[in-house]
Amino acid sequence: MFGRFFSSPIFPTGKRLGAIALAAALVAGTLAPAAATDPLLGVRIEQAVSEGDVDQAIALLTAARAEETDPRSLRDLLARLAELQERKGDRAAAAQARQDLAAQIGDSDGQSAPELVPVLRALAKDQRALGDPEAAVATLERALAIARLAALDEAIPPLLLELAAIAETAGATAAEAAEGAIAAHEESARRLEESSRAFDPDPEKEFTRVKIYYATDRARSGSAVPNEFYGGQRGELELGEATVSIPEQHRPGQIEKPSWWTFQFREDPERHVVLQSVTPGSPEAVFGAMRQQAAASGSQEAFVFVHGFNVPFHEAAQRTAQMAYDMNFDGLPVLYSWPSRASVMSYIADTAVVNLSGRRLSRFLEDLVAKSGATRIHLIAHSMGNRAMTDALELFALRYKGKRPAFDQVLFTAPDLDAGLFAEMMKTIRPIANRITLYASNKDWALAVSRQLHGDAPRAGQGGRNILHTAEVDSIDMTGIGEDMLKHSYYANNPSALTDILSLFWRDAPPDKRCGMQKAQGENGSYWIYSPAACGDDNVLLSTLSYLRRGSVATVKDARLFLNRFIMPATADPEERSKLEKALGKLFGN
Repeated sequence: MFGRFFSSPIFPTGKRLGAIALAAALVAGTLAPAAATDPLLGVRIEQAVSEGDVDQAIALLTAARAEETDPRSLRDLLARLAELQERKGDRAAAAQARQDLAAQIGDSDGQSAPELVPVLRALAKDQRALGDPEAAVATLERALAIARLAALDEAIPPLLLELAAIAETAGATAAEAAEGAIAAHEESARRLEESSRAFDPDPEKEFTRVKIYYATDRARSGSAVPNEFYGGQRGELELGEATVSIPEQHRPGQIEKPSWWTFQFREDPERHVVLQSVTPGSPEAVFGAMRQQAAASGSQEAFVFVHGFNVPFHEAAQRTAQMAYDMNFDGLPVLYSWPSRASVMSYIADTAVVNLSGRRLSRFLEDLVAKSGATRIHLIAHSMGNRAMTDALELFALRYKGKRPAFDQVLFTAPDLDAGLFAEMMKTIRPIANRITLYASNKDWALAVSRQLHGDAPRAGQGGRNILHTAEVDSIDMTGIGEDMLKHSYYANNPSALTDILSLFWRDAPPDKRCGMQKAQGENGSYWIYSPAACGDDNVLLSTLSYLRRGSVATVKDARLFLNRFIMPATADPEERSKLEKALGKLFGN
């Protein structure tokens, strides 16, 4: 029974077992609240541009900027403002917008944030166009320093070419400054290479590599940098593999990133969740790798994650790997990434493309069922990604001729979808899934904005007493959790939610057999309220459950045997053992 518990090639056992015994993981931190950016702003701006009224588009951006307080939204506004000022031919205004953008990034992420490099490069072009090559040299020098510090190797050659062009065409003072900047860069790069701690893929380093598989209909950007490999434009369906590193001190639900206030300027796999590689491959090669991993691990499970609105490829890959790691998932983690433009002003553009991606996702799921080697496939969709998932599954169901459900657990988390349409689609989808679960919240800012945009029509992901009720779905109100202020990513950034998801993966437990579920009566029928406080320590539950599941433990008796043999002997610390025994009782509904 317990033989394959230690067989997974991607999760080391000793360090993780120690983490279980000590219950050392911490709950994820909070995010700052965002202003409710008008989702139609991008539409009005692009309409004005298409009609040739760039001044009107600039006026809309300027007004929105004056009211916006969210740092990420401000970046999107300033970036688009600079583009339109340049298009208008007002390079001075474009330069000012980019200077403001650089200041915004510096204030929020630090003066050495890697995101500054492309902004500074564009600003240098503005400065050259305005006849100030000396200022352009100084700007390029700053960009080079950041690129060296952040190890952005692919960003350095274009900056050097810009400096070389200034050295050839500008006056004596600017040319001398450009040549000096090139020479200073070469010397700094040499010293940095000698003195800095380079990334070393030594297996003894304090991080774990998680391999995920992906399918995407994003177009490639042309960059070889993993975080920039795919952009936000439409492309053809492409499959591949990606590697994400998770630091040893990772906290469940967290995506650790560099932070300027701790003087961390580059991604470090020992401290941060890092997308290390993206490798496209033919469908035959990718499905072959899946079958090989499934056979080697002894697990025929897989989960497919479909991200939501305003999410770039690299963040979706990091989230997929984080969920797999936190749940100690020994099957196949698979990402489907549709071409979200990852901008708060692109809500309408994202809605236009997500349904096309649903058609492509449907065909990919057919291939996954037939060719991956996985016999238990779970699906998780978030936010706007539920539009792709529901379309895909409805089409899949109409074509599917199998005798048993093709999918095990299907989870619709915070779905940005009309509630009535969702309920109708579930009637078609229900036969192809063992269980369908809806996670909703009545404090979800993003869905509240979507509801307003759609004429106050209820969204499927909104909770409370008006939560959707249908016989085909277990409706769970998750309002009680969600550490971020948007209350929109609770499916993954709170250990409580991951524990419930893993309970579903583990033994298809109905709500009344899972920890923290309380039945309630709403205006549309009965539903369940998730109360994490009733479960005790989230991290103990998540850690214990992940290992019970990997040991194929399905009963209380086997769980206690497993606890004694592999996790914590009877002679262990009484307090820690008591925590785990209580966790066992809660996990089995006792």
